[in-house]
Amino acid sequence: MIRCENIGLSFAGKPVFDNLDFSIEKGENVCLSAPSGKGKSTLLKMLAGYVIPDRGQVVIDDKVLDTTTIRQIRDSMIWIPQNINLPVENGVELMKLLHLPAHLQSVNGFLQKLGLEQDMIRMDFSKISGGEKQRIVISICLSFEKEIILIDEPTSSLDDDSIELLINTIQSLDRRTIVSASHHQKWVESADKVITL
Repeated sequence: MIRCENIGLSFAGKPVFDNLDFSIEKGENVCLSAPSGKGKSTLLKMLAGYVIPDRGQVVIDDKVLDTTTIRQIRDSMIWIPQNINLPVENGVELMKLLHLPAHLQSVNGFLQKLGLEQDMIRMDFSKISGGEKQRIVISICLSFEKEIILIDEPTSSLDDDSIELLINTIQSLDRRTIVSASHHQKWVESADKVITL
């Protein structure tokens, strides 16, 4: 499903990855684990085609990630970033921005699984907590039903109870390939496989 083959990457002459090799099978829940600043977020961006390696290649669903395949590969994935600064006031506006109005029932299901009331989707982002906003955005992104889900530091704004609910929700996603970046111990332990950078 996903392979990184002999990946090398440097920023400003400083190596980030050197001959990085790993593979992720279809349907696996994989966590990229490392201390802050060791390339977890960069590697997620590389899998999504936003960072190009200096050498080596990324292969997703038997397609080498390059300018000719990037659109098709991105169509199969959803990216959930760590820092959620959006040009919208609430979840409903985000759904419209992402062209997702028809999936409200699916979004409501994920909101419930993540411990939120359905009317939270209409609440002003400036009047709710960072953790509530994060769970709303995650609920909307999961509703796309993409084959590959990339999640950067999913626990960053969540309390222990919310983390547990998110772990249970992610583990319930059949046939989806999850690649997350985190150093949160409970999240790391919940993954099928851990790739340490």
